[in-house]
Amino acid sequence: MRKFQIVFLFFSILSAGTTGLALPRFSALTNLKCGSCHIDPNGGGMRNYYGAAMWGRETLPFRTVSPDSTMAGFSPQLNDVVSIGMDMQTLFYYQQQQDRSSFYQMQGDIYLSARLSNHVLLYFNKGLYGFDVFGIAQILPSNGYIKIGRFTPAYGTRIDDHTTFIRTKTVFPYYRREDTGVELGISPTSLTWNVGVYNGEDGADPSNGNIRLITSRAEAFFHVDNLNISFGGSTWFNKGSAGNLTMVGGFAGVGYKDVTIQVEADLKKDKATLGTNEFITYLEVNYLLIDGLNIKFIYDFYDPDIDLLTGSETRYSVGAEFFPLPGIEVRPMYRIHSMTSGDVQQNEFDFLVHLFL
Repeated sequence: MRKFQIVFLFFSILSAGTTGLALPRFSALTNLKCGSCHIDPNGGGMRNYYGAAMWGRETLPFRTVSPDSTMAGFSPQLNDVVSIGMDMQTLFYYQQQQDRSSFYQMQGDIYLSARLSNHVLLYFNKGLYGFDVFGIAQILPSNGYIKIGRFTPAYGTRIDDHTTFIRTKTVFPYYRREDTGVELGISPTSLTWNVGVYNGEDGADPSNGNIRLITSRAEAFFHVDNLNISFGGSTWFNKGSAGNLTMVGGFAGVGYKDVTIQVEADLKKDKATLGTNEFITYLEVNYLLIDGLNIKFIYDFYDPDIDLLTGSETRYSVGAEFFPLPGIEVRPMYRIHSMTSGDVQQNEFDFLVHLFL
């Protein structure tokens, strides 16, 4: 893909106007920041009381005829200080060209948080493939905070589909999700912004006395009548054994009644690969058919070298998210994946079961 095409698409996305973090379409529907439902201001991981009890159990699921009255007083809070949460995702996939099928355990996390004071919270997340542990103090102006410990650096659109190109083709495949460092952020009425500094290693070397990774992420929110709009950008500067990487990206989106659209575009340069410039983009369209049932379309594109006309990958995904009961999601998806190198086709059917608290 030629450079002027990349620049045109990149700025077209930024001018189009979603929000950033898991699940971003929920934020676009409600015009709420991800920190409104999650312990972490950047979203993802453990849900707070509103995210777990009010949104997760009362608003999100399909309206059943006979609700479970035994769970009427549900709360993730064990007491006034300690709360718990959980996430489990199991995937079944079938690859047509290889006639191959398998189960894969994508996630198995248990969360624990303890409020040490009115403004200080201790958080722990133990998953199958890693762990987070950090303290967060909400003591800065403009709803600001300081977070220190081991956690995932904030970058781009944080979604729970780990197969998307903005996850598999960016920094995350060969850089561990979690890193040790500190993050500072503010969150005034219509803006979130943070900056973080970390060891910047892949986990083999916790620290050798050098800070190697600096990230920053900003996002703005707007609401006009029935239209929710948000847009932002991220930067990633990493120099270490995990790679000598520079990555910049923009993400944006819109929510109008029952329709949400999310987009992200990233430019990545890795000196370990002879300084090639890679381009990754993501588009997701959702339509809330009825309460608890969402129709989904995803477009992924990856170009490993924008100076060459070959080597790109394209994937189209169509499916649904169904929340039949509180705490249960099923997600069937059919994916058409093609690569220009050798004209390879890798179509796949996925069926995800997600249990959450």
